[in-house]
Amino acid sequence: MRIERERLRGIQSGLPVAARPLEKAVQEVVGLQVAEASFTSFTYSLAIAYNEVEAYTLRELKHRAEETAVIRDGVRYSADAWEAAEHASTVRMA
Repeated sequence: MRIERERLRGIQSGLPVAARPLEKAVQEVVGLQVAEASFTSFTYSLAIAYNEVEAYTLRELKHRAEETAVIRDGVRYSADAWEAAEHASTVRMA
C-alpha cells in the first residue's frame, strides 16, 4: 500500500476554499434581516417562523463550517502520522 502524503496535504490545503461557500451563505443569511414590526398581525406568526428558520439555518451552516475545519485537521494529522511512520521505518546506514 502506498500513502500519497502530498495528495493528503493537497486536500488539506483545499478545504478552506471548499468552506468558502458556507461562510458566504452564513453572511448572506445574516444579511436577511426581517423585522417583526413590519408584519401585520395576520403574518406575525410567519415572521416568528421565519426567524426560527433563519436561526436554525445559521446554526447548521456554522456547524458545517466547523466540520470542515475538523476534517482539515484530521487530514493533516493523517499525513503527518504517515510521514512519521515512513520516516521511522526507513533503513539507515550507521
